[in-house]
Amino acid sequence: MHLPAFNLKESLATIGEKVCAEVNSCLSQHGFTPFTAERETVLKGQIQAVANPDNTICKLIDSRIQKFLENYLASSHQKSLPAIPGGLGPIQRELEEIAVKYVRLVNYNKMVFSPYYDAVLAKILTKEESQLAGKSKES
Repeated sequence: MHLPAFNLKESLATIGEKVCAEVNSCLSQHGFTPFTAERETVLKGQIQAVANPDNTICKLIDSRIQKFLENYLASSHQKSLPAIPGGLGPIQRELEEIAVKYVRLVNYNKMVFSPYYDAVLAKILTKEESQLAGKSKES
């Protein structure tokens, strides 16, 4: 997937073909009628739609991954880790590996850059406090 020659749309089209062939084979084995051409087209279209970033399924999976990473980061100091969200079981191992690396990166970032962040935040908070104090004197 990360190779320059990788073509997502072409891969999804191939996957759509293989899924339709597999489904038709299973339907035939169990005595059912195979998919009509219309149903095959719909299924292939749904599979190919995954390439669209606005796809509802992609958005749902993305939000579940983001929430898992947030929860993992929040619970990194506790013994119990967050459960894998529904539908992400097949990528659990990879997701947990990424979460561990993410927590390490965030903690490293805190250790190295917190003095800079503290100085910037102190300036912002001081400015906001003086603005609030000025507004309260006006009223």
